[in-house]
Amino acid sequence: MNTISATGLLKSYGDRAVLRGVDLQVPEGSISALLGPNGAGKTSLVEILEGHRRRDGGSLQVLGLDPGSRADFGQLRRVMGVVLQQTMLEPGPSVHDLLRRQASYYRRPADVDEMVSTLELTDHVSASVRSLSGGLRRRLDIALALIGRPRILFLDEPTTGLDPLSRRNIRALITEVNTAGTTVVLTSHDLEEVQQLADRVHVLSGGNFVTEGSPSDLIHSSGTATRVTFRIGSADTALLPGGAVLEGDTVRYEVTDQDALLAQLSSWSRDQGVQLDGLTISQPSLDDAYAALVGATTTDGGR
Repeated sequence: MNTISATGLLKSYGDRAVLRGVDLQVPEGSISALLGPNGAGKTSLVEILEGHRRRDGGSLQVLGLDPGSRADFGQLRRVMGVVLQQTMLEPGPSVHDLLRRQASYYRRPADVDEMVSTLELTDHVSASVRSLSGGLRRRLDIALALIGRPRILFLDEPTTGLDPLSRRNIRALITEVNTAGTTVVLTSHDLEEVQQLADRVHVLSGGNFVTEGSPSDLIHSSGTATRVTFRIGSADTALLPGGAVLEGDTVRYEVTDQDALLAQLSSWSRDQGVQLDGLTISQPSLDDAYAALVGATTTDGGR
């Protein structure tokens, strides 16, 4: 069953087409990441999914509701949490008052004090929002999005402005919330974060998806190379397997079939009577695959 089902989504601004017939399926209970270069149409797509921007064409269901319908959007917002890239918090209230007010909008909200503790806001419950640092505001953003126990959670750059420990804790919280049944839609420029969290990745470019799959599927399909390096002494480098790049006493390979190379290197080292000192195997990352699939291109007129 899909939490989001979209077919042929269209969006233009004047004569500039931003979404060109986008199809998207987000399985229930998944963490799905939407990636794309600036101008690819990512922001417009997410706003349409959230019901904050009207589409020009196509069909869309989120939890069986149409976000473009006023009546359906009223129901959807009760079961949807949203964390925007830029914080939009009211500056005057205290942290505790803002969370209590937000909780009052829901029939079965999460416990406010528990949420304060989970998001490490205990020492700041009496502080006004305007006095909070950027990192604390980010934690409060996430607390407000989770207080209603959402069935679907949209996260736009959720760990922006956080220190490394807080980032790790927020990622663990996202996984915990997802494990409890919430479907998560994530947009982030931190591809290490996406690779760690996402079950599925959808890459948008030129107003449509150019590829999708699990992070490992995308890495494999991109043909991105694995880097193998080691040091040698006086061994005969002329007999090294083909493709070697010599950098002083270091040998470097970039290959897509590391097992075949390692078998060849094992035979070579045995024949030469040498060790592969400092052997390092660097697997390609989602960042590498994304660069190979999309590069640095942008789409004119996209948002």
